[in-house]
Amino acid sequence: MKRLSMIIALAVCMAGSGGSGAAAEQFMSDGWSWTILVPSVAQTDVLGTHLRDIVNEDKRRSTPPPDVSRLGYTPSKARRSANLAAFVERTRAVDPNGAADLQRLFAEGDIIERIGTAIAPVGLRTDNLADVYALWWITAWQATRGDNDTLGRDLYAAVRVQAARALNDSGGPASASNARKQEFAEALLVQTALIDGAVEQAKRDSARMRQVRAAVRKGALAMGLDMARMEITGGGFVPGGGR
Repeated sequence: MKRLSMIIALAVCMAGSGGSGAAAEQFMSDGWSWTILVPSVAQTDVLGTHLRDIVNEDKRRSTPPPDVSRLGYTPSKARRSANLAAFVERTRAVDPNGAADLQRLFAEGDIIERIGTAIAPVGLRTDNLADVYALWWITAWQATRGDNDTLGRDLYAAVRVQAARALNDSGGPASASNARKQEFAEALLVQTALIDGAVEQAKRDSARMRQVRAAVRKGALAMGLDMARMEITGGGFVPGGGR
């Protein structure tokens, strides 16, 4: 989503602070992975498997819509500050330069509020896991194809339904506390903004774009999702690709 790329004012985590392509690839492969940045509210392989099942299951379209309200949470500014600090520390273990870049980015203002403003026009919110997961899913899928165009509101809504069904059925996220939901959501939102910014920055550099595409695909695979085997339609994600 191009609106998100404007949030990343620094060359965050793209070349380490020393401009090394190898450092960039290492950070994107490890620092953006679920296990480093995103807390374990749900087992990623379980959630990814369920998402794949939903994509493959045609009858999902005739089932009642999922209860999205179970995935909402009331954000706390204090928790947000703690979450962002924790993300920096998790990243520091993998890439100290990248962690310093993240810290500077967070110091520029409330990144979650800025993301919320950017995604509001397509009908998404930052205080609901279904919205956040749909945003991450679409952004990551686009990144594996070297794209970050903003899509239509109806498409985001369709993927939101898919995400809500999976998150509810997998159990953990829907029953998590406010604090855990917020931590999960904010980690995905930060990761989404970084991915979007990376794609935007790599558009004039084909070698870097190959790194970004490969790194995002690797991170998604760690979450149980093979983006190469999905395509997106007006009704959400469907089986396809295989590239």
